[in-house]
Amino acid sequence: MASSTLTHTLPRGSSFWRLLLICLLAPVLLLVVALARFELTFAGRIFPGVQAMSVDLTGMNREEAYAALQAAAITYDLPPLALRHGDQVWPLKAGELGVAVDVRPLAQQAFAIGRTGDLAANLAEQWQVFWQGRRLSPPVTVRPGAVSMAVATRTASLNRAVTEPKLTLSDLQVVVSAPRPGQMVDVAATRDAIIQRLYSGEGGVVDVVIRPLQAAGADMSAEQETIQNLLDRPIILADNRGEFQFALDPATLVGMLSWTAGDGAAGSVRPQVDEASLRGLVEGWAQQVARPPLNARFDFEPKSGMLIELSPSIEGYALDVEATVAALLQAIAGGERQIALPLQVIRPAVASDDAAGLGIKELVASGASSFKGSSAARVANIEVAAAKFVGVVIPAGGVFSFNEHVGDVTAANGFEDSLVIAGDTTAVGIGGGVCQVSTTVFRAAWLGGFPLVERWNHGYIVSWYGAPGLDATIYTPRVDFKFRNTTGHALLIKPIVDKAKGTLTFEFYGTRPNWQVETGKPVYQDEKPPPPPLYIEDRSLPAGKVVQFDWAVEGKTAEVKRTVRAADGAVLINETLRSTYRPWQAKYRFGPGFTPPANAEVRWAQ
Repeated sequence: MASSTLTHTLPRGSSFWRLLLICLLAPVLLLVVALARFELTFAGRIFPGVQAMSVDLTGMNREEAYAALQAAAITYDLPPLALRHGDQVWPLKAGELGVAVDVRPLAQQAFAIGRTGDLAANLAEQWQVFWQGRRLSPPVTVRPGAVSMAVATRTASLNRAVTEPKLTLSDLQVVVSAPRPGQMVDVAATRDAIIQRLYSGEGGVVDVVIRPLQAAGADMSAEQETIQNLLDRPIILADNRGEFQFALDPATLVGMLSWTAGDGAAGSVRPQVDEASLRGLVEGWAQQVARPPLNARFDFEPKSGMLIELSPSIEGYALDVEATVAALLQAIAGGERQIALPLQVIRPAVASDDAAGLGIKELVASGASSFKGSSAARVANIEVAAAKFVGVVIPAGGVFSFNEHVGDVTAANGFEDSLVIAGDTTAVGIGGGVCQVSTTVFRAAWLGGFPLVERWNHGYIVSWYGAPGLDATIYTPRVDFKFRNTTGHALLIKPIVDKAKGTLTFEFYGTRPNWQVETGKPVYQDEKPPPPPLYIEDRSLPAGKVVQFDWAVEGKTAEVKRTVRAADGAVLINETLRSTYRPWQAKYRFGPGFTPPANAEVRWAQ
């Protein structure tokens, strides 16, 4: 009986345990089935909870994820990122930083989640992502140069150069300005901080890295003292004769100075002189100093053979401009207060102490002309012009210039109104008769065998000068008469005016040259009759009154030959002097009621 009972109860117990086992294994089996179904569902696809660039990638295969992320990359921007310095903030954009998103590895990274470990690790990661989710930051590439450019552009205003102490002027006082530190944006360090944020996928604010710059703070007291000494007192320039003195005062000097970097510490300066301005000042001084030398004038007494000094020579002065500029520059650089004025003394070509060696001992040449019948004004002008040449000495080899000695033909220079040739007419003007003097000097030079340097004939034949072809006109300062003294000795000019006889003579005294002069008489050709007379109506004249003021002269060409031979027969000069004179018409003024001749040219009053 006991055995039967035991046999009946054992099966009942076995079923319990089986049921219990089934109950215990059923959830496991369901979980396994669920996991298997989950794994099967997401085989080749991204597990739930994975996001990137705000795109839910759950259930996408790699190509689908790549396509979705590539589309999102078009509008994707960085997390907000900005630069900051104090209260200044500069937002930064991905485009200006050269940031590019690489979505292919991002899709691969999303797909790899829950698949890179063993089974337990993978299930754990899948469970974590399912419940908590996971956001992936896209991998980016950055161009450091673009980041540096963005930083430098945004922060350029923050850079401040160091201000070193400088020398400046204030009312001729040299002042040293205080130094001031500067600062510079450390672009490289700021760039690296931005790139770190970009690679980490973080936004936020990056503070600009500033590096302080300190001034050297050089001691400029020595330079200050040197320049102040330069401006405290003028630079005095004086010649050793005590005749001239000039001063370069500090106010004038300051206007010529600019300041350039010195050779010493940073911020040091040295004065730089504007040489053009300095030279302009010195040239003004040179005009004040300039004085041409005056030759001594002499008279020669033929009977006694004595040379008498009429007026002593006077030395001339000139300022050496370049030497003065150089001396001033050296004085400015060296702090000198007084320098010698580079004065040049110009010795006269004919000095008083040269009298014994001039060789003036005899008559060398002479020329004459007649002014008999001239008006009182014309005679006066001849006397004034001739007196200008009294005692003139032409040094050996020198060139005689008529205009140089006669000066300006003006009333202020002693000349009076008389008839002069003016263009195509003879009119009343200052200096009529001066050409009588130039013609006479020319004749002495011509007959004496002297080489002519410049000679002009009159425009038409003037009766005062005798035979046409041996006259010389002048018109200061453009038309001159010049000849060269080739005797080897000085030549004394001696004018002689004989008012009683109406003659003018020029005598040249010196040492008679060893040459012979052969001159011919003028030969005329191309003779042309004068034009018909000109009658000009002048209503200021009495009725029927006629006044002649110009006389008819025929035109012609005159040629005069001259040969100068040395003692051995060698020809020194062989020339033909050619003068062309145009025909000249007679001119009249007439009062009302007069009838000009039939052949006359007439100008009626308007």
